[in-house]
Amino acid sequence: MKQTITFGGISAAPGTRAQGWAPVLDTDYKLPVSVINGSKEGKSVLITSAIHGCEYPSIEAVFRLAERLNPEDVSGQLVFINPVNVDGFLQRRPYIIPQDGKNLNRLFPGNPEGSLGDKIAYVLTEEFQRNVDFHIDTHGGDIPERQMAYVYYPGVSENTEALRISEEATDYVLHADFMIKSQATNHAYNYAAICGIPSIELELGDCATWSEAEVALYMENITNVLRYLGVLPGEAVKRTAPIKRITQGEYLDADASGRWYAYVTREDRVRKGQKLGEIRDFFGHVLHEYYAKFDGVVLMVVATLAIKKGDAIIAYGD
Repeated sequence: MKQTITFGGISAAPGTRAQGWAPVLDTDYKLPVSVINGSKEGKSVLITSAIHGCEYPSIEAVFRLAERLNPEDVSGQLVFINPVNVDGFLQRRPYIIPQDGKNLNRLFPGNPEGSLGDKIAYVLTEEFQRNVDFHIDTHGGDIPERQMAYVYYPGVSENTEALRISEEATDYVLHADFMIKSQATNHAYNYAAICGIPSIELELGDCATWSEAEVALYMENITNVLRYLGVLPGEAVKRTAPIKRITQGEYLDADASGRWYAYVTREDRVRKGQKLGEIRDFFGHVLHEYYAKFDGVVLMVVATLAIKKGDAIIAYGD
């Protein structure tokens, strides 16, 4: 007989939806959590959004799914946390947790003795990720980012089955231009795989804009993966559109604050040695120049003139 489930202190009986606020350790911060306990047995899936607070197509898509999916149609459990970065979302702050200035998607598995971002990452890891069968983390282009649609899958884990399932799941992401195998370990979905939990990160949308069309595409991506996992009814559709597999990626951060001039844009093919952009100071002096280390395609480029040291400026891969 199916049982009541509890995540973050929010309990849902079989065939019901429950919503509430999950506390983060000894802080005043709370995570907005929706739990759908399906009427039938099946997998538990964690869906997170707004780890970065201004990636709007993903955020709105996850809101709609959490609000609209019928528990009677669900086999298993769905756990939504959205927005994870509540204050980043409300304050329209790209990248960071406003309270400590840290990028949450670089803090996993977190630290219960650290700052707020560290504690949020710790709670996500220990109270949520470790208690599910799959994690879908959703993103997109933040305020300054012009980028392509792609899906990341983890490439680092001693659990080879988690890696296999993660990669297989990317075949069911219908709307993506690239699939990227990541060697990182400190992002939310990366660390889920290290814990033995299959996971993917979805990216769609850019420059903190959103449209009904983008939200619809995002919802289709998520629901098709959920069908692949057997959580939603209907046959999962395998992607047939061509997709480029990226196995070598370069992610550049600004070496100084000042004015950023990009000489390429998303989708551009670049050649080894090609100049990608430069940072100038407020008096026109060139502080840093950036050149491609190998042939590839531009996945993301910052579109704003202003740049702060340490912020992302460009990503390309092949």
